[in-house]
Amino acid sequence: MKATILFITLFFTTTGSFVFAGNGENLLDRIMHRKISYPESLREKGIETMVKVKVRVLSENQIELIEIASDSEEMKAAIEKQVQQIKIKVPQNLIGNTFNYTFKFQVQK
Repeated sequence: MKATILFITLFFTTTGSFVFAGNGENLLDRIMHRKISYPESLREKGIETMVKVKVRVLSENQIELIEIASDSEEMKAAIEKQVQQIKIKVPQNLIGNTFNYTFKFQVQK
C-alpha cells in the first residue's frame, strides 16, 4: 500500500499586522507540508482521516499549536506531537500571525 498525504488547504488570519503573500508564509507552508507526515503505525492500521491544525507563530523559531481536530484520536495525538517538534526560522512579519492547515491522510490501494 502506498501512503499519501494530501495538503488540502491553507488559509490564514492575522492577529497582528497584515501579511502579504510571499513574505514568509510560503516558507511556513513548505515546512508544514514537509514536517507533517502520515504516521507509519496508523497507515498500517488503515486509519484514514482529515486533520485540521491551527498554529500561531510565536517567535522566529517557535510555533504554538492552538487547535487540532480530527475524528481519530490516534491521528490527532500523532500529528500534535509532530507539530510540537517543528522548529523553524521565519521572517519577523509572521510573528503573531495565525495559520490554518487541513491535511487529509489516506492509503492508496
